[in-house]
Amino acid sequence: MPHLRVLFYHALILLWTSTSLAQKGTEEDEFDIRKARATSKPWYANDTHILGYTLPFSPVTVIITIVAFWNIYRAMTKASRATGSHILLDDSSDATKKKLEDAKKEIENDPNKFAKYAREHSACPSKEHGGFLGTWKSGDMDPNFDKAAFDPLQDVNTTIGPVKTHFGYHLIFLTERTLVDI
Repeated sequence: MPHLRVLFYHALILLWTSTSLAQKGTEEDEFDIRKARATSKPWYANDTHILGYTLPFSPVTVIITIVAFWNIYRAMTKASRATGSHILLDDSSDATKKKLEDAKKEIENDPNKFAKYAREHSACPSKEHGGFLGTWKSGDMDPNFDKAAFDPLQDVNTTIGPVKTHFGYHLIFLTERTLVDI
């Protein structure tokens, strides 16, 4: 409640200064109420003057807007990124999941074994390149795929999965990952 009291006192001071300035006008000298309001406000509540233009908002509003746009820009351009490969089996059955679990044990965390298995068994066209997908941003892939790839508890250079997506089951092998916390 103390902050409400401060705001109340501040409003009283603003009201008092604007009315006292308004009373100073004479008949000969026409009083400008805009000027009185502008001079009665604290600096952070006045209009902003930039390059000879008067903007109808305060410096605090300008700062808040700049910070908001900066955060939006960072969120759009500085997304988490990952580089890696995958093996896709385009069947959503339990047998397929079991097959990938067995393959994961066989592959362990060896990128060469992973690439060989991808060439032999993957249903994705990337199998020609050992399942290599290149680099992608968070949000580019299926949500379940992204969730597994960008999970901070998952280590890089390890085999992740099986992960179920609407394409089927995947094993993922990340060679690089950058997590951005916004």
